[in-house]
Amino acid sequence: MNAKSALPSLFTVGSLFCGFLSIYYAIDGKLLGAALLIVIAAFLDAFDGKIARYFDTPSNFGVQFDTISDICSFGVAPALLMLQYFDNLMASRWLPFGVSFFFLMCGALRLARFNTQVKSFEKENFTGLPIPMAACTLSAYIMFTERVWDSHHEPHLAMGLCVVLALLMVSTIEYVAIPKLTLETGRDRLRLGSLLLVVFLMCFYTYEVFFPLTLVLSLSGTARWLFLLITDREIADLHP
Repeated sequence: MNAKSALPSLFTVGSLFCGFLSIYYAIDGKLLGAALLIVIAAFLDAFDGKIARYFDTPSNFGVQFDTISDICSFGVAPALLMLQYFDNLMASRWLPFGVSFFFLMCGALRLARFNTQVKSFEKENFTGLPIPMAACTLSAYIMFTERVWDSHHEPHLAMGLCVVLALLMVSTIEYVAIPKLTLETGRDRLRLGSLLLVVFLMCFYTYEVFFPLTLVLSLSGTARWLFLLITDREIADLHP
């Protein structure tokens, strides 16, 4: 294995390490640190595949290794994070345990389905909410409640969020892959400008912006599905 082919795996190892460290922080009761580590893991995970394609070194080994890393960093870590969050707020333990495990189970099913359906190393649209986005949404919720929301004693809202994200992961709703950023058309320039605005807001208002942003992205597939469903019905009504 040469340096070029090993570099993507180093990013995957970094993501796995952050996920494992997040589990350690969550067990120790450091929920904010655990949530931040999951976000860092997602950042590293977003680059391993891009680097492999850039150096033309994608492989089935990399795909499998990435999946195994994901189940730790974006399945076990956020499930345990939420379980610890619920444990601090609720007297009952079986319901929070069941909800947290449901998120983990759906995440594992989502990854298994992805591996069986992958046809090429090029990024295509996703079937179901990607597990890193679901994990980041839960992490962002913890960050939002810890730093922004004065009343963070709303475990039932958090449980509802867990269930919705879990169901979106195993759904057949299509999520659009992030397109390449160019300046060729007006839409491309608008997309790039929007991204720069988001980056600016994230730099100065991280805790306030991150949860609403991840929530919108997580629900974007459902909104797109509903839009296409409504427009298709309207077309059918116009052309009986």
